[in-house]
Amino acid sequence: MIFRAMFPLVLSAAVVLLCFGSPPPSSCEVAGVVMKLPTQIGILTGIPQEPTEAEADLLPTDTTFAKMTYYTTNARPEERDVAHVSIVLAGAESRSIHRPEVCLPGQGWSVTGTKEITIPLQNGRQLRAKDLTITGLFSDKAGKRVQRKAHYVYWFTGTSASTPSHTERIVKSAWDAVIHNVTHRWAYSSVMAQVTDGLEVNDSSERKRTDEETLRLITYIIREAAPQFVKELMPR
Repeated sequence: MIFRAMFPLVLSAAVVLLCFGSPPPSSCEVAGVVMKLPTQIGILTGIPQEPTEAEADLLPTDTTFAKMTYYTTNARPEERDVAHVSIVLAGAESRSIHRPEVCLPGQGWSVTGTKEITIPLQNGRQLRAKDLTITGLFSDKAGKRVQRKAHYVYWFTGTSASTPSHTERIVKSAWDAVIHNVTHRWAYSSVMAQVTDGLEVNDSSERKRTDEETLRLITYIIREAAPQFVKELMPR
């Protein structure tokens, strides 16, 4: 218990000692992601989306976005799946990248569960990500307040590394800046889909999905799409 309490202080002291006398870190211009999402993922078709007004107002102007909403191709509303995929790439300022646990409450969502998951990819590699279970009260098409539930899965990608942990990202940034004289340009990728089981058809306009089916949809999208935009996961 004492060690856990002292760990942040020890880490900070170590970073300060390592930084003393070290040359300033070089700027890394190469990002670890390609800012282009696939237009087709299996039977899902992507429609490009613009950053929200809040994103444009709150994040630095040199922040880069790639956003898609994926729909089941040529399916009736009650038979289609819908998922939202986003990549946010930091510019000169690191505040473009943050934990979603910080901003989701401002969008009306409460985080009710969190766990780390490992997603096996088609190329035999694996991707670690964090799965957030989120809930919130939102107005339906008739103006009635409805309780909604969703899964929000995300991870961070640096120049040559990926992690679902904000702490790991900070530690690696400090370590590589001091030891390897490299400054990471971090990106933040996320996939979100609602749990539609229990919602009225005219409210969800989606196929009825249980909690488990919704997470399977998200992991399928990541398994198929991540090797197309995360450079370290691309075929060599």
